Amino acid sequence: MASSTKNTKENLKNNIKKYRKALKLTQIELSIQADVSTYYISDLEIGRRNPSLDVLCRLADALKVEPYELLK
Repeated sequence: MASSTKNTKENLKNNIKKYRKALKLTQIELSIQADVSTYYISDLEIGRRNPSLDVLCRLADALKVEPYELLK
């Protein structure tokens, strides 16, 4: 795996958790707002899964950030 891909995956999982905690949301609350399962949020935060573009945008909306902010 290319280094930039690995870094982006690390950034994504860390940023989802960081922004979720900043808003004081539980994984359950975020999953409801983003219309995904709680297990999916958990998998994203530990780096087991990668979201589609659609899910990335829904997560960003729920976390009140722009989608690119989850990746940087």
